[in-house]
Amino acid sequence: MLLTALGGVGLTTVGAQLLTPLASELAEPERRGRVVGAVASGSLIGILLSRTISGFVADLLGWRAIYVIAAAVTLLLAGVLCTVIPPLAPREPVAYPRLLASVFTTVAHHRVAAPTLAICAASFAVFSMFWTSLTYLLTAPPFSFSVSQVGLLGLAGLAGALAARRTGALHDRGWSVPATGLALTLLVLSLAAAWAGRNSIVALVVVVIALDIATQSILVLGQTRLFALPGAARSRLNTAFVVSNFLGGALGSAIAGPLWSAGGWAAIMTASLAITLAGLTVWSLTRRRLAHTTPTPDHPADAPAPVP
Repeated sequence: MLLTALGGVGLTTVGAQLLTPLASELAEPERRGRVVGAVASGSLIGILLSRTISGFVADLLGWRAIYVIAAAVTLLLAGVLCTVIPPLAPREPVAYPRLLASVFTTVAHHRVAAPTLAICAASFAVFSMFWTSLTYLLTAPPFSFSVSQVGLLGLAGLAGALAARRTGALHDRGWSVPATGLALTLLVLSLAAAWAGRNSIVALVVVVIALDIATQSILVLGQTRLFALPGAARSRLNTAFVVSNFLGGALGSAIAGPLWSAGGWAAIMTASLAITLAGLTVWSLTRRRLAHTTPTPDHPADAPAPVP
C-alpha cells in the first residue's frame, strides 16, 4: 500500500515541474533567465527544506505525520495556483504517443540540448549521491547524529541554494556558458574538500553551501539555455530536462548505498568526482556549441538556435 501511494506521489508531483516552462513562456525574453532561476530554485529549496522539516516532524510526531501535513499544504497550493495562473490560449491537440516521441526528435534537432542534459544530469546525480551518503556519514561515529540533527544540515544547503537563486541573470547577460564551467569547477573543489574534511562538521557545512551553490547554478543555467531555444519546443525540452535529471538523481541515490558498503566515504567521493569530471569534460568539448543559446544583440533569446 505504501509503495502504491508513493508511486502516486511520484506521478503527481510532476506538477511542480510544469511551472518552470510556464513561467518561461510568460516572462519577457530579456528577463527569462531571472524568472526561470527564481522558479527553478524553488524545487531545490523545497528538497532541502523538506529534509529539515521532515526530520523534526518525524522525531516529534512520527513519520506518518509529515504526509498529512504535506497533503494539507498541497491542497492549499492548488487553490493558490487556480487563482494566480492566467488563462492560456488553447493549443492544437496532439496524440500523446506522438507528443512523447517529439521529445526525442526535439532533443536530436538541437545540438546544444544533449550536452546540456548530460551536464545537468551528472550534477544532479552527484547532488543526490552526496546528500544520501551524507546521512550515512553523520549517523555513524564520530558524529552519531539523530535524524533531526542531520536534517539541520539542510539549512546550510538552503543557504547555498538561496545564494544561487539569481544565477539565471548570468544567462541574460551572456555569461551562461563560462558560469557553468565555473560552477562545475566549484563542484569539483567542493567534493575534494568533502573528502579531506569528512571528520569536521564545520568543513562539511562549508562544503554543503558550496556544493549547493554549484549544483543550483548548473541546473538553472542549463534549463535557461534550453528555454532560449525556439518557444514551441520549451515544454518538450523541459520534459527531457526533468526526466534526465530525475534519472541521474535516482542513479546517484541508488549507487550511494552499495558504494558506502564497499568503500565508505572515500568510494562515494571518488564516484562523485568521476561523474563531475565527466560533466566538465562534456562542457569543455561543447562550450562553443552551447554558446549559441546565449543571448546577444545579434542573437536574441527567442531566435531559433543555429542547427548546423
